[in-house]
Amino acid sequence: MNRVSRSIEKSKISFIIPTLNSERLLGNCLKSIRRQDYPQNKIEILLIDGGSTDTTKEIGEKYGATFVDGDYKDNQEARKGVGLHKASGEFVVYVDSDNVLPTRRWLNQMLAPLLKDPSVVASETWRYGIDEKFGAFSKYCALIGANDPVVFYLGKCDKLAWFYDKWVYTDILEETKEYVLVKFDDTNMPTMGGNGFMARREILLQSLCKPRQFFHIDVVLDIARLGHTKFAMVKNEILHDTAASLPKLLKRRVTYFNEHNPAHAHRRYLIFNPRKPKDVLNLALFVFFTLTLIQPLLISTVGYTKKRDLAWFLHPVVCLGFLYAYAAATVNLYLKK
Repeated sequence: MNRVSRSIEKSKISFIIPTLNSERLLGNCLKSIRRQDYPQNKIEILLIDGGSTDTTKEIGEKYGATFVDGDYKDNQEARKGVGLHKASGEFVVYVDSDNVLPTRRWLNQMLAPLLKDPSVVASETWRYGIDEKFGAFSKYCALIGANDPVVFYLGKCDKLAWFYDKWVYTDILEETKEYVLVKFDDTNMPTMGGNGFMARREILLQSLCKPRQFFHIDVVLDIARLGHTKFAMVKNEILHDTAASLPKLLKRRVTYFNEHNPAHAHRRYLIFNPRKPKDVLNLALFVFFTLTLIQPLLISTVGYTKKRDLAWFLHPVVCLGFLYAYAAATVNLYLKK
């Protein structure tokens, strides 16, 4: 047995999963964790629940998960903060109940760069996988590498879009067959921290991570500002069954916009920063491209040549939907003020 294998067996890992009436997809998520080629007695699964009234707890118990009354029914991010403080592992992994780990090697792949290089603070899977059973809009989000086309146009996707077969978003510090090492800071931080994110727990606890302060990308930015800037983007995938329809997708994103708007004092990360000319330009281009339709259609066509999936052609429609939804939410926010 080599040194890395011995280290893997000694490392306890805590999966933190916020739940709320999650019975539809939770079983597949937990099954994929329990199928990992990894000592199961070293895996802790915490379901941080917001008050489920369905069979979420029973499903969790079936797979040996610990069910935690996390409170904060309407704030999933706060429950992630609860989970961080409840976890006992050296490493924590954030997945949602609608995530599935697609291979048995996934956990070992995520852990490898952290064991090899102590200066690597966290690892994240670099792409969303596509399951043929997914609805069209879940496939679309996987293809662009984000749950939101605005994030796509701002250049802050948490995953690599299927346009690319190599890392293109930032400079590479080091590349191996399994992952790339990159530096993230205030200037280039993507919207990472969930849907397949592993980090050293003791370092995450240095962030502003009390439940009411917690938002996944905010705490990642916190630790980067403390000097922990080396991250691994692992060349694997995670499945994310994010939305069955465009209305559901829009509802979820607008809810997040209202609950976690950067205008709130506790937010640190700005997806759109009005003080950054690049963000202003990219948002203006999103509006222009969306209203004129030509560029979104071009994106769909080029994307289809890279990854043959008709969900690419939802791009113009989704862009229009998000433009309207965010415009209405912004107006409503200012009217409330």
